[in-house]
Amino acid sequence: MIEHRKIEAITENGSAKNIILEISTQYPWFVNIIHPEKWARRYEAPDLFSAFQTMRLDFEKAGICFLCIGARPDVMASGMSRNMSGGRKVYVVRHGEQADRENIVDIFDYAPPDRIGTVKQQQDFATRWLASITHRS
Repeated sequence: MIEHRKIEAITENGSAKNIILEISTQYPWFVNIIHPEKWARRYEAPDLFSAFQTMRLDFEKAGICFLCIGARPDVMASGMSRNMSGGRKVYVVRHGEQADRENIVDIFDYAPPDRIGTVKQQQDFATRWLASITHRS
């Protein structure tokens, strides 16, 4: 099955655009981006979080970012969240603290522009977060 979801994107000049996503709700996992000018692009991956990261990497090159929680640097998908939700549900994490079930969010929910980062920032944050919980006394 496919869910249609409207999200907001910000271009490099700061203008906002509404984008339609087609999101798979079961395996095989994919995200289709439907641009207002009627072109589409498909991103398939082992889970939705990975598909969304691949999509983001593609659009970062053009200076476009998506205002979704899945684009925040401080979110990460665990193995369990990837298995249980296809990577759609992720954890908002804080340095020095374990991931908590109360901080599970949907990657396609809205996040304000000041909370968005690049895929590299997200990967770097995840590395630092893992070190912060592994090296605790």
